[in-house]
Amino acid sequence: MPDPAIDVKAFLSKLKPFTALPDDDVARLASSARVKSYRKGDTIYSESERADGVWVLRSGRIQIFKFTSQGESLALESLATGELFGTLCRLGSGDRSYPCTAVAAAPTTAIWLPERLFLDCYAKHPGFLSGLCSLCSERLRDMQGLRCLGQEAVPVRLAAILCRLHQVHGTVVPFTKKELAELVGAAVETVFRVISKFEKNGLLESSHGKIHIKNFKKLQEAAESSVRL
Repeated sequence: MPDPAIDVKAFLSKLKPFTALPDDDVARLASSARVKSYRKGDTIYSESERADGVWVLRSGRIQIFKFTSQGESLALESLATGELFGTLCRLGSGDRSYPCTAVAAAPTTAIWLPERLFLDCYAKHPGFLSGLCSLCSERLRDMQGLRCLGQEAVPVRLAAILCRLHQVHGTVVPFTKKELAELVGAAVETVFRVISKFEKNGLLESSHGKIHIKNFKKLQEAAESSVRL
């Protein structure tokens, strides 16, 4: 059996911001890491739960949710392999609870890192801190972009979200229509109709649990509402 710490170390060593750490620090994080597996629909952590670790997605897909006072879920973002979660929104705040809920949207493997070791690296290495700030900025920009879409028509919102997911997942976006509806913030039936229209116009093709993007340029134009569909 291979040492799981070696696999985790090799994986982390290729990811920002861990590339800014000395090899010994990456090895120390990896030796204390836990690799956890989840089935689709499993909750990794819940909003307001005490946060004692930092997470890195090893494989699969994670959806991040907030819940309204009425108990309705609001999908905030979807994460792909190599992305950090459960930490960026807490950096520098002293908050030791998770502000959101993370759910496995597919069979998923995640790496848990002890928060005390992670924060030690954060305090000691300016390059690591700079990398974390860069990740925070990128994620915030994406979140603000999606928030600004809130007043746009559903076709524009859906096209913009698919363009973002294309950047993360490539040509084949591993999302169901229901999951897309959650991200768009629209009724499933409405999203079904828009997807059908996009298919007729040659932008994409849908199959069970997947969206195949066929014309990314035209999808971008739809996201900018510069073409009539």
